Amino acid sequence: MGIRISGMASGMDTEKMIKDLMKAQREPVNRLQRSKYSVEWKRDAYREMNSLLVDLQNSMKNLRLSSSFNKKTATSENESIVSAKVVGKPNLSSYTVEVISLAKAGSPPSAEFNTGITDIKSPIGGSDFTITIGKDSNGDGTIDSGDAAIPIPLSATDTMEGVINKINSAKAGVKASFFNNKLVLTSEDGKQFEVKASGSNNLNMGSVNQSTAGNTVTPATFKINGVEYSSATNSISFDGIDITLKQSNSGAPVVISTKTDEDAVFEMIKGFVDKYNAVIETINKKISEPKYKGYQPLLDEEKEALPEKTAEKMENMARSGLLLRDPILTSGLNELRRAISTPLKGASVNTSFDTLSEIGIGGAPSGKYAYQENGKLYINESKLRESIRNNGEDVLKLFTNYSDETVDLKKKYNESGVAERLFGQLKNVMDKITAEAGSAGSIYDDSSLSKKIKQTDEEIDRWEDRLKLIEDRYWKQFTAMEQAMSKAQSQGSWFAQMLGQQ
Repeated sequence: MGIRISGMASGMDTEKMIKDLMKAQREPVNRLQRSKYSVEWKRDAYREMNSLLVDLQNSMKNLRLSSSFNKKTATSENESIVSAKVVGKPNLSSYTVEVISLAKAGSPPSAEFNTGITDIKSPIGGSDFTITIGKDSNGDGTIDSGDAAIPIPLSATDTMEGVINKINSAKAGVKASFFNNKLVLTSEDGKQFEVKASGSNNLNMGSVNQSTAGNTVTPATFKINGVEYSSATNSISFDGIDITLKQSNSGAPVVISTKTDEDAVFEMIKGFVDKYNAVIETINKKISEPKYKGYQPLLDEEKEALPEKTAEKMENMARSGLLLRDPILTSGLNELRRAISTPLKGASVNTSFDTLSEIGIGGAPSGKYAYQENGKLYINESKLRESIRNNGEDVLKLFTNYSDETVDLKKKYNESGVAERLFGQLKNVMDKITAEAGSAGSIYDDSSLSKKIKQTDEEIDRWEDRLKLIEDRYWKQFTAMEQAMSKAQSQGSWFAQMLGQQ
């Protein structure tokens, strides 16, 4: 940067004059910057619409699956005898259950000692002694002399908690517990054992203490649809149903009925309709948003010069209408409406249930303002529930039917269920928006608007370089003027001085 002389000879505010001159020179850059802001806003608006469509598409994943429509509930005609819950996919509509006998839990061999000790943290007192635990290793019900025995030395200073820890860590095949003043030893492997104690002790153990024999498990015996089964517990799983046996009803079978879970299917469809309505309402507002002529994006210095609320209002007016009558979104909405309204075709399709309106999902009620709803869906709850209840298979096909046609695309479209069509059409619209505006989470953005923004940035950079040269030229011109005026003033002073001397 050369020497810049500002008004030293002329007395003019050179810096302000150059700044004013540069304002006019910067106008092309300002136009480019405003254009860039508009393109960025349009890109962001597109991406916002795309996020709504992605959310709608994700909410439809279950709507495309037949398993979502096959959810069932099970009801027992006598819950006090048998209860049932669907956990899978029952194949029958009813099951008869006859409970012959209930299962009884077994109990392992154990030995208990009423110690009289109340505080598990206090020393047991008395004298030191040793307990020896022997097991019935061969399972014949007796403790043989050849069976391995585990000695466990106990001290009078041990607490009951310490005694329990010593027994449990001795690997003697038993576990100790303490409750309500009782020390209980329980076999880990279901085999009998004996506890021998050396000398007197405060645990009330005799010299030889034999464990109980324990009880074996008694299995439940029952019949389902006339076929007899047994189970170690009273809770069984049968053909996708969890059944709990509660009491015997030998000779008087209880009927368990299964049916479509009407509430679950209804709520799934209603959730989709609500989401669909919210999305198309937002998009319809965006493509019909008014465009205000005369309002354009504000530059940073313009925002700083205005009150905050005024700047915000002007910017909102400039943003409005960026997607007015946008062809991508407009045609996309039309395709979504067509996907919903086109009747389902196919050899096995019930023509009485081949459109959404026939199961209770239609357009706005006819009236003066019905046209303003722009494709919003309305649910006739009683009609939809009745369709789910009585024509569940037809409702399933209407949403999930899949066509394996690969050549005739029109036929494939007509044979595809509503959810399949919508899913595909949403993908088409989103692909077009992504090609136009890119994706916020994408590392590589080759969209049309992003390319335009990049080109504008490059143009702005070229203009900035050009403006720098123009500004430098102005400064050189004014500096030259100041220098010339300074020289002229100096010469004038010299002549005046010379004339004064004469």
